[in-house]
Amino acid sequence: MVRGTKRRRNSEEKSKTVITVNRDDTIPVDEDAAVGDSQMTTSKPFARLVGIRRGIATIDLIEDNFVCGRGSEESPVNYNFSSLSHDTGLYRFISKVQFAINRDSESHRIYLHDHSRNGTLVNQEMIGKGQSIELNNGDLISIGIPALIIFVYETTEDGQYPEELTKKYHVTSHSLGKGGFGKVLLGYKKSDRSVVAIKCLNTQFSTRCSRAIAKTRDIRNEVDVMKKLSHPNIVGIYDCIAVSKYSYMVIEYVGGGEFFSKIVDSKYNRMGVGESLGKYFAYQLIDAVLYLHSVGICHRDIKPENILCSDKTERCILKLTDFGMAKNGMKMKTRCGTPSYNAPEIVANEGIEYTPKVDIWSLGCVLFITFSGYPPFSEEYTDMSMNDQVMKGRLLFHSQWRHVTIETQQMIKWMLTVEPSKRPSAVELMSTEWMKCGDCRLAKQEIIKIYKPVTTTDIKNNNNITTAAAALANKKKRLQ
Repeated sequence: MVRGTKRRRNSEEKSKTVITVNRDDTIPVDEDAAVGDSQMTTSKPFARLVGIRRGIATIDLIEDNFVCGRGSEESPVNYNFSSLSHDTGLYRFISKVQFAINRDSESHRIYLHDHSRNGTLVNQEMIGKGQSIELNNGDLISIGIPALIIFVYETTEDGQYPEELTKKYHVTSHSLGKGGFGKVLLGYKKSDRSVVAIKCLNTQFSTRCSRAIAKTRDIRNEVDVMKKLSHPNIVGIYDCIAVSKYSYMVIEYVGGGEFFSKIVDSKYNRMGVGESLGKYFAYQLIDAVLYLHSVGICHRDIKPENILCSDKTERCILKLTDFGMAKNGMKMKTRCGTPSYNAPEIVANEGIEYTPKVDIWSLGCVLFITFSGYPPFSEEYTDMSMNDQVMKGRLLFHSQWRHVTIETQQMIKWMLTVEPSKRPSAVELMSTEWMKCGDCRLAKQEIIKIYKPVTTTDIKNNNNITTAAAALANKKKRLQ
């Protein structure tokens, strides 16, 4: 926590302000990163800028005008980002005067005014030089590009969270999403300032009703499953803290939003993302499901809303998430998942066992939407009930499919085979010629960059590389 303070100086000292850093939130800050001389530690801040990157201070806002930028003699600033001078990738985006935070003296509303050449973004939207935007609690402030988040604007303290959580993580007020039982907030590790997502789950009614008891069980199941997983297309888990009526799951931050939003983006005109991009995504998702099934896990709720995008770029990395319904085993009976993505053997609900091939069906539904822009099964198709659509495997191929190759259509039809024994496994899908195309190879190369496998040469040379198995073992050890 940074506050502007005064100190006595001898006559030979240049006039400059020092900033103090709270013991619990210590980061390296140059004292020339000035927080105005007129600020007094006794003044009550009206808000704060929570530093999200290593080297960025958390700043109490006390005065009505606060300026951030690289600064110069001609353009003095209150905070000059000098601690980022070594980070050329970020520092080059910072202008002498990047932005100013202004509080209106009459309305007391808070505004960010953009002075920069390369741009300042609030909640990943560019403001524009000379433009202003009103700030609200939890807003993200980025420099240059959406991914370069530097501050979260906050008007509240995080005292509402237990010490077991806050001693290791800072929980911001920026919401990443909400669900029936809780919310997901942006946070960061205090140890290294790496950004995380924190799922805050309310378990206070766990002894009063069966639905909440099941929810508590789902939380425990989700954590147990995620501890076992380590794959570049699957969201990772760092920690789980249960305190009194709440559970906090600390998971990998994935900043590009839901895959659903990408595939229904208006720029695609509800025509699907196209053959090339669709295959690029298909490889990643099939590889993730192949990995899950190889370690004995069935997801059971694969849908676009449970797939996250690494960033806002077109060819992004996809991450499978939400393992609340996941099951460790090859034979299951419970009816669960999302109706429009459920396989026929789940829809039948006859109490018979089903296999992980239900994930292949769900993934087929996801890819159908990806390539066409509309779902294969829906209650909006009034000529037939959705259950009948699924049980009969009735697929409607409209004009959107004219731009999709016959090979791709056949691949998706194969995944949406009603009879499970005739439906392909993830291994069979991965071994097809369809999965050996240029777009799939490109996706594979991108994954390898994130998760490079160990070669026999590495082993022979005794290179200092952690194998996937060792990484997974270390992960389990940390989470125990």
